[in-house]
Amino acid sequence: MSFVKWLDKNFEYFCLAVFLVIMTVLSFTNVIMRYFFHNALSWSDEVCCYCLALSAFFCLSCSIRHHSTIRVDTVTSMLPQNIQKWINHICNVIMIVFMVLCVKGGIDVAANAAKVNQKSPALQVPVAWFYYIMTFCFVLSIVRLIQVIIQDVKGIKEEEE
Repeated sequence: MSFVKWLDKNFEYFCLAVFLVIMTVLSFTNVIMRYFFHNALSWSDEVCCYCLALSAFFCLSCSIRHHSTIRVDTVTSMLPQNIQKWINHICNVIMIVFMVLCVKGGIDVAANAAKVNQKSPALQVPVAWFYYIMTFCFVLSIVRLIQVIIQDVKGIKEEEE
């Protein structure tokens, strides 16, 4: 059970760290190759671009889990605490509905990319893979939203490490 708890707390961080390491190493290597050997890697920019895009999607579920999503709370902060809680629950449910729509859209886009066998320009990797990973991030965001709702209803504050 220890690994599952670690995965629950650190999955997004681990993925983001891997993406950051890949982007850093490839960018640094490409700079060295370009300026010292006058021959850049043709595929490294594409990998860095995909890593950056996927890191944005993994950041979505990470920010939801840590209650750090962007919200305009000027009006709600003036309301009583119990009304603020209900508005927060309503906003979370609306976000779940939106994420479900994003999952459906992501599956449709990935299926279309797979149907036409669309491949990335430099790596020739099926683009549908990236769309499926993006869709997985939306599903993970739904899971994180459900976790947040359960924690809020039960009044559980997550311990900081």
